[in-house]
Amino acid sequence: MNARGFTLIEMMVVLLIIAILAAMAIPAYLPITARKQVNHALELPEVYKRLIKIYYQTSKKFPDANDAVGMPEPHFLISNTVRSVTLENGAMHIELGNRVIRELDGKIVTVQPLVVSGSPESPMDWTCGYAAAPEGMEKVGENRTDIDRRFAPAACR
Repeated sequence: MNARGFTLIEMMVVLLIIAILAAMAIPAYLPITARKQVNHALELPEVYKRLIKIYYQTSKKFPDANDAVGMPEPHFLISNTVRSVTLENGAMHIELGNRVIRELDGKIVTVQPLVVSGSPESPMDWTCGYAAAPEGMEKVGENRTDIDRRFAPAACR
């Protein structure tokens, strides 16, 4: 009777190959996971954009703090991917945290209003992260984004 099967060395070689392939795949998957988590974090302040826009339209200036537009205090604006949201001069600084990957924990992505230069009556828009303002528009507030550029969603690069 001739038993056929794998030897221990052959099994170890197969496991080694699988481990090498897995080690190569994990870094490629990291930016995808990070971008998904940042996109999720960007959903939280969506509802407050409308309030900021109304404040700007009525006062012709941007709110300087959360309570100016009825937003909860920064540490109460939380989710699975957000630790806090701080409003300063119209810009919302989203501190990432809770269930994000280690590379994003404690990092900030900023959402800034875009206004037409010299025309406060013109429509307002928004931008995030490292994205440049379109020609004829300017960003409002400070951009404190410090996430790695490769982790920023396409709209924020």
